[in-house]
Amino acid sequence: LLEEKEEGTLKRLLISPMPPNHLLFGKLINALIISVLQLVVLFVFSWLVFGLDITLDIPSLAIMILSTAYACASFGIFLAALSRSRKQVESMSTIIILVMSAIGGSMIPLFIMPSFMRDIAIFSVNYWSINGFYDIFWRKLPFQDVAINAVVLIAIGTVMILISLPFYRKNILKVI
Repeated sequence: LLEEKEEGTLKRLLISPMPPNHLLFGKLINALIISVLQLVVLFVFSWLVFGLDITLDIPSLAIMILSTAYACASFGIFLAALSRSRKQVESMSTIIILVMSAIGGSMIPLFIMPSFMRDIAIFSVNYWSINGFYDIFWRKLPFQDVAINAVVLIAIGTVMILISLPFYRKNILKVI
């Protein structure tokens, strides 16, 4: 979105008969597809190289991949809508992703962290995603238990999209 804004392509897209929000949701779908493909490649690689049994619970794995990809794609849309330039989104995304990874358990396992860090971890996408994949592969929990993580990820993604809409109108659509 920001690249198209800077290059002038966004102006052309906005004068088309398509509603402006469809452009945002089109970008979301594109990011979602890329995220799903990345996660599928990651799990197939883990299966081939590390012997991870990805067939343990395929419905749970599919739901977790889709919900994680949705939350991550929504986060990307949120950052793009919040920012006014590509430079700004690059700076913000690096800092936010590092902080989310640190508090969410991606860098250090949560059981090693102090209790206050574990308490704030629940506010990160990483926490719910990692927890869901742990529920599938490590804890071997049934679908209903894994689905709780997916529901939270979908809720986080939806909230990010809803917050993104006014910023999208304010920062991105102000090109004409």
